[in-house]
Amino acid sequence: MRTFELPYSTFSITARSIPFPTAAAGKPCVELPPEQGDWVLSAAFNTPRATVFEPTAENAEITPATDPLSPLFFPAPSLPLWPVPPLPGFIFGCNTITMGEALGRGLFGLPQHMSRAASSISPGSSIYLLNISDGLLFGVFEAVGKVGTNLEPTLFSKNPKATTSPFPVQVRVRVALECAPVEEGDPVLSQILRDRQGKGKIGPISHSQSAAIANLIASRCGALTYMSQLKEAAAMGKPITEPPITLPPDTLIQMKMQEEQAKMQMRR
Repeated sequence: MRTFELPYSTFSITARSIPFPTAAAGKPCVELPPEQGDWVLSAAFNTPRATVFEPTAENAEITPATDPLSPLFFPAPSLPLWPVPPLPGFIFGCNTITMGEALGRGLFGLPQHMSRAASSISPGSSIYLLNISDGLLFGVFEAVGKVGTNLEPTLFSKNPKATTSPFPVQVRVRVALECAPVEEGDPVLSQILRDRQGKGKIGPISHSQSAAIANLIASRCGALTYMSQLKEAAAMGKPITEPPITLPPDTLIQMKMQEEQAKMQMRR
């Protein structure tokens, strides 16, 4: 069991049609419909302003967050949340050269010194790939197995007979949602990952951060809108339209490079 404190400003956004319970009105509590209950619960566990009390032997209270920034990203209340397993997530790194191999093999790697950090990855964990060269975050990927050492000894190695990879801490992944990437400097993404400042760009992220990034990516590419329309059509027995088509990551990178080259030519 958990109890928490949540700013009323956040509560009013997620459950705006629910009257606030007051003793004067004779309603010290109010029942939430399932949909709005889900929103309040998600907001409570995904905002840095929430004060969470963990039951311990000493009944000690965890120090509440004092970050004055706004809560993590949530799409419009009319849209569903993108389903993310209740597990910590992880951000892997790559560059323009290694990205093709990582995606082609469905295998992401880390240097040996990050083996302890990677221990938080479990089958089903949401994985994201940051192309450091282009400053783009790709997702959503899903871990399909446990983290291992040298699952592919030749990964990112120029030696076809290599017995160990320069990035030996590896995990196999599959594409869970293919959408356009998010700019590394995107203000919403920066807000979600603000507690990683000084910790590096690569590494583990909490479940709430993973869910927020997934919702950000899914909302930007129209996946949340499509999922909402899909549920409505299914409920009414209407025919279901095809999902929005998204370009593969390599194509998106090429398009961005072409745009940059066009801008440079115009300046000349």
